Amino acid sequence: MVFPKKQILVLLAFLAATSMWFYVRRIIVPVQEKRAAQSDSPRGNLSDLYPRWLGSRELLLRGRDPYSRAVTLEIQRGYWGREIDPSRPGDPKDQQGFAYPVYVAFLLAPTVHMDFSAVRGLSIWVLGICTLLSVLFWLRTLEVPLLAWHTLTITLLLLGSYPFAEALSVQQPGLLVAVLLAGSFLARRSGWLFLSGVLLAVATIKPQVALLPVLLMLMWVSAKRRERLRWAWGFGLTMLLLLSASEYVLPGWLFRFYDAVRAYNNYTGGTSFLDWLATPRWSGVVRAIIIVVVLRVAWKVRALDPDALEARLALSLALVGAVCIAPNLGTYNQVMLLPGLLLVLQQRDLLRHSGLVPRMLRRIVVALLLWPWFACGILIVAKVVFHAESFVQWAWEAPLYATLSFPISLLALLLAWPPETVSSHPTFPAQELLA
Repeated sequence: MVFPKKQILVLLAFLAATSMWFYVRRIIVPVQEKRAAQSDSPRGNLSDLYPRWLGSRELLLRGRDPYSRAVTLEIQRGYWGREIDPSRPGDPKDQQGFAYPVYVAFLLAPTVHMDFSAVRGLSIWVLGICTLLSVLFWLRTLEVPLLAWHTLTITLLLLGSYPFAEALSVQQPGLLVAVLLAGSFLARRSGWLFLSGVLLAVATIKPQVALLPVLLMLMWVSAKRRERLRWAWGFGLTMLLLLSASEYVLPGWLFRFYDAVRAYNNYTGGTSFLDWLATPRWSGVVRAIIIVVVLRVAWKVRALDPDALEARLALSLALVGAVCIAPNLGTYNQVMLLPGLLLVLQQRDLLRHSGLVPRMLRRIVVALLLWPWFACGILIVAKVVFHAESFVQWAWEAPLYATLSFPISLLALLLAWPPETVSSHPTFPAQELLA
C-alpha cells in the first residue's frame, strides 16, 4: 500500500514528537535524578510557575513582599525541596527568587486560593492551548498559506520540540507570553491596534522577552502617528494601569524588582547562550550588537504596513534577537523562533536559489533543527532495542547540542536574506536594511 506524501509527513512528525517526549521523560529525568542523588543536590517540584504563584499568593492574600528574603526561602523549600546552601558544592546556584514585575500577580490572582498541585495541572492544559493558539496566530500574522495537513505537521513538530517539552514540563510562563505576542501582532495585522497594544503591554511580564518587540512597535507607530496612535493608547494605558495597580499593592516595588533582577543576573551569570558561544567576556558586546542591528532593521521598515515582507522579516528578527540575548540558558524561549522558521519555510524556494551564504546558512539551520529528533532516535534505539544503558548515560545530552547555536544561526540567516526578495515594496530589499 502506497501512502500519500502528506500522511507520511504527518506520521513522521508524530513519531518525532513522541520520541522527544520519550527522551525527556525516560532519559533526561532519570539521568538528572541520578546525578542529583550522587551530588546531594535538592529536587522539589521544579516548576517555573511556582515562584511566581507563591509570590503572588503571599502578596495578594497576606500583603507580604514577594521579593523579600523570607518569601524567597519559602519558594526554595517548594521548588528545590529545601533551602539551598551556597556552602554546599552540590546545591544549585539559582535562588529562584520572584524576579518578575509585580503585575504578574494579577494574571495569577484567580489561582492563589487553589492548592499548587491543582494549579500545576491546570497550567499544563492552559499553556498547551496557548501554544496551539500561538501556531494559528503566527500562521495568520505571517500569511503563510498552508493546507490543513501542513498546519498539523508544524503543530506536531512544535509540540514535539525540546523547547516546548522543557517549557511545558516546568510550566514556564514564557508560553503565555508567546501567545500574547502572537495575539498582539495578529491584532495589529487585523487593524485592532488598541487591542494589539493591550496584549503587548501584558506580555511585559517578561520584560527581557518583550523589549525588542515593544521597541519595534514604538518605531512603527512613530512613522505614522495619526494612523497608528490607537496602538500607543492601548499600550500606554495598559502599562499605566499595571504599574499603578502594582504600586498600590506594593509601594516602591520597582526598586525591589530592580534589585531582584540584579540578583537574578548575578546567580545566573555566565549561563546565557551568548556566554557559552562568545564567552562571558564578549557576550555583552555581542548582545549589544544584536540589539543595535535588530533596531536598525526595525527603523528602516517602520513606515511599512504589517503585510510587507520586510516588516515580517523585522518582526521575526526582533523575536529571534530576544531569544539570543536572553540572560539564561533556558531553551524554552526558543518557542518564539517559530515566526522566523515559518518565514524561512514560506520563502524556501527563494533561499534555495539565492547566494552561497544564504544557502549555506539555510542548510545549517535545517540541520540544527532536525538534529535533536535524529539524536533522540539513536538514544531510544540504544535504550529500548539494545539496552545499552552505559551509552545512553554517556550520550544523553546529544540531542541538546544544537540548542546553543540554533538561535544565532537563524538570526544570521534572516540577516543574510537575499536581495532579490519579492515584495510589494521593492525599494526596501532586505540586504539594504543594514546599509
